[in-house]
Amino acid sequence: MTRSINLIVIHCAASPNGRPQTVADINAWHRARGFHRTPEFRALQNPELDAIGYHFVITLNGAVHTGRHLDEIGAHVQGYNAKSLGVCLIGTDQFTIAQWSSLRYNIKLLQERYPAARIAGHRDLPNVRKTCPGFDVATWLRAEMEPLAGHLLPSAGSGQGAPR
Repeated sequence: MTRSINLIVIHCAASPNGRPQTVADINAWHRARGFHRTPEFRALQNPELDAIGYHFVITLNGAVHTGRHLDEIGAHVQGYNAKSLGVCLIGTDQFTIAQWSSLRYNIKLLQERYPAARIAGHRDLPNVRKTCPGFDVATWLRAEMEPLAGHLLPSAGSGQGAPR
């Protein structure tokens, strides 16, 4: 089964900038919101993640973790899930240099696989009342996917960020 993907949506976890959060944390948040994954897709990928809505999560150290299977409908943007993929950055509006680098790499790989897919921020979709992610995705794309001024975690030199 291969889903038709026409949209790649960038999200933020809306967690404090620089605070380490894990994929398991997001899974628990999504479980509390009533999200769930089917046994069939859990058997294919990440069986321990019973509720995560995103396809990818990028942690402070730049690690890209898988969530839902690419062929699995996400639970990340109501009304758009059927034909989209969700990529989430830990934090709200400031990210480590490692996260920016991994986001760029991940989006480029997804663009190769889904060349017709539009890249957008959650907040950029019609009828969505969100500020997620905490930066303008179109501006980031025009800047050749380089970190945006004001959105780099101040202690990003270590790639870990400082807890706040």
